[in-house]
Amino acid sequence: MNSPMYSSGPRGPIMSPIPLRIADNNLWPFRLATGGVLLVDAGWEPDGDVEAWGSIEAQAAGLGFSAHDVRVVVVTHEHIDHAGLAARWAREGARIVARRAGMAALAAGLEGLRAQRHTRAAELARQGAPAEVVAGLLGTRTAQQRWEPCPLDAIDAAEDSGSWVLADGRSLRLVAAPGHTPGNLVAVIEGPDGLDLCSGDTLLPTTIPTPGLHFPGALDGDPTRWPSLPPFLRSVAALRALPVARILPGHGEVVDEPTRLFAQFEAHHARRGARVRGALAAAGTATAFEVTRAVFPRLPDSRIGQAMTETIGHLDLLAEQGAAHAERGDDGARIVWRWGLE
Repeated sequence: MNSPMYSSGPRGPIMSPIPLRIADNNLWPFRLATGGVLLVDAGWEPDGDVEAWGSIEAQAAGLGFSAHDVRVVVVTHEHIDHAGLAARWAREGARIVARRAGMAALAAGLEGLRAQRHTRAAELARQGAPAEVVAGLLGTRTAQQRWEPCPLDAIDAAEDSGSWVLADGRSLRLVAAPGHTPGNLVAVIEGPDGLDLCSGDTLLPTTIPTPGLHFPGALDGDPTRWPSLPPFLRSVAALRALPVARILPGHGEVVDEPTRLFAQFEAHHARRGARVRGALAAAGTATAFEVTRAVFPRLPDSRIGQAMTETIGHLDLLAEQGAAHAERGDDGARIVWRWGLE
């Protein structure tokens, strides 16, 4: 069987790419000119569902290829839903490609996810989150999750990957886009009518992705946080400057009006940044939790942790701009943010 991976359209067979879907994740397959398939994102086993791999195989067969045909799996970022099956693809014979900043997380698997989660909870406590909020975060279950470590010798650095020629004549290259995670990247497919952008979680059609809290040394006990929102904003600005014609997201449907998505991303962060700036300026000195409560006075505790991650991102941005700075609170344990220069 040799069914196409793309449904036909007015511009030919590349008009409507068909993803493999696991839960709400998209895995984007592309035929290579040299034979075989390149897959953007590895997928995962939602809630430890061991049948997920069988679903991937069945969907691939419907598109005319098998798991053994996949030569390359590009991982857009080091989150379980995009990287959880990297080790399985490697056993099938694929080379895994990720940015160097994300390779340690792929090699650690579930252990790395747990280390990040505990370090994140401790950071939110330092940023003023009450004990019950922190306890709720730590109570998030990982017992049913499966993320097999991927051997480092099966992973190639995206920085060294060059580009791939696709069977339809287009070329695919990887672009570093740190922000959603330290190792975040996107795939750009260059054609005569502009670029297709496999965006992973950098741009999504129904939500604004969070910058998150990231600790590159968490497995080694290092609680140093990597400020993520400033590079995230720069990454998206650089992508907007490209002639993107269509976005193939990690979740949701293909976006045929990419300028709308870029504009929504920028408008969201402009509004949120202004509210964070106003709240800190009014308080003079506050924890990130207090700023978040001022911005979201009615947000339930179950969602305050996620809101704090974005607040902290905008506080990082203010610090980079010289408008605010972080310092130790009077108790020596908490971090407080002060409006103005040190």
